Amino acid sequence: MGDPYNNPFIFNSEFDVQSLRELYGGDYAYIQEVFTTVLDEYEALSSNVLSAHQDGNMFALKTAVHKIKPVFGFVGLSDVQQQCQQFEGMCMTVTSTATLEEAFAALEQNLIRCRRLIEDERKRLDSFNHQRA
Repeated sequence: MGDPYNNPFIFNSEFDVQSLRELYGGDYAYIQEVFTTVLDEYEALSSNVLSAHQDGNMFALKTAVHKIKPVFGFVGLSDVQQQCQQFEGMCMTVTSTATLEEAFAALEQNLIRCRRLIEDERKRLDSFNHQRA
């Protein structure tokens, strides 16, 4: 079977493995900790985005997206981090959230999808790390 310490964790293809390796090397216990920390903050951060949009507050929406954006970099979801960056830029060029509906709908779907992705990956990391312990 080989040495379990030499078997790398195989991330879901949605995650930027190169980015995760650059940030954390092969420290899968630390990556699990980072994913757990992200999940601990995720609900509040995503709720702030949704609330700001519902309130029609452009400044609050831009700020909320700016605050959640780094989370996706920490967990290797760089495409979503880029989507947040683009949305944040759009917020600076419009005067009403109504003009952002299509872009916001896509962002909202990604916020929901990414939470599940991060949760599933954290569970898989937990199992992987327990097998190595």
